[in-house]
Amino acid sequence: MICYEASTLVLITGATGHVGFRVLIHALTAGYSIRCAVRSSQKAKTILSHPLILALSPGPRLSFIIIPDLCVPSAYDEAARGVSHIIHIASPLMSNQIPPPDDQDAFFIQPAVRGTLNILEAARKSGTVRRVVITSSITALIPISEIIGERRCASWVEPTDRIPFVAGRYKDEFEAYAASKVAALREAEAWMEINRPVFDVVHLHPSYVEGRNDLAMHTREVLKGTNAIILSIAMGKKFQHSTMGATVHLEDVATVHVQALDIDKVPGNSSYILSQSTEWEEVTEIVGRCFPDAVKKGILPNSGEGVSHPIFVDAGKTEEVFGVRFRGLEEQVRSVVGHYLEIRMGKKKSSGKSVARR
Repeated sequence: MICYEASTLVLITGATGHVGFRVLIHALTAGYSIRCAVRSSQKAKTILSHPLILALSPGPRLSFIIIPDLCVPSAYDEAARGVSHIIHIASPLMSNQIPPPDDQDAFFIQPAVRGTLNILEAARKSGTVRRVVITSSITALIPISEIIGERRCASWVEPTDRIPFVAGRYKDEFEAYAASKVAALREAEAWMEINRPVFDVVHLHPSYVEGRNDLAMHTREVLKGTNAIILSIAMGKKFQHSTMGATVHLEDVATVHVQALDIDKVPGNSSYILSQSTEWEEVTEIVGRCFPDAVKKGILPNSGEGVSHPIFVDAGKTEEVFGVRFRGLEEQVRSVVGHYLEIRMGKKKSSGKSVARR
């Protein structure tokens, strides 16, 4: 049963993802009451049974509503009722399972656009929502040719930059994902201009998000998502193509999401970039210095190679408004690789205990 009373009730979508779960932890820690929109009751159980959630003992401050399909018209109307703020994170992510070209629009573009517009419509209908925070991406601000290194970044990337949406077919899922972020941002801003609601919107544009994924319980899960770049290098992969040299620590992303709820301190109807410059070539040096025992024992081959191409982004506005100094690559590597080793060594210990009992 949903409670509609709290004046600071926050609706969060995408809380079962890498970024979303960490945002949920930060929001609960900050004292907010949270309603999570999830696709199934099993996903709600996964969150409720997680050790970090149990440690916070949120009680009635954490509730759930099941929304199986975010593309259905009015999908979020019930979820937004009585809500004061919304953090919309749910959107299609890359899975290394490339959809056929004919399915790219249905897999990436339509869910990103429809989900965002449904959130905005639900916020308008609620009559109570004062701010919507939307997780966009830096890929919504930079042409794909510059993101993948086919063309050098011509100038500094500003939070006010906008690029045209290019319809598929897309050559891979990363290009389709980037296009979905361009499309969602464009449609959201057009909706706001036409409807002029009483609430405002904050768009957040993180680059590659790096940081321990507390929902990952097995090493194969740690190797998914953007964390895979750091871990692949530590595990010996030699990247043949360059990767955009722009990353952001997961903790910084979660912190900014929650701070963005503060209407008095954070100006709305604005975009904020979350990123700092990264040189992937430094990963092996950091791993060798921070995890020497694991490298010596061969747990981390640390023989991979990453190649960077620079992307110059201006995150000064974000640092000024939110008072943050983005954590550098070393802290990102410590977080990602440290978590991988925790899980791997933990499973070895469990395996050892199991053998001992036989």
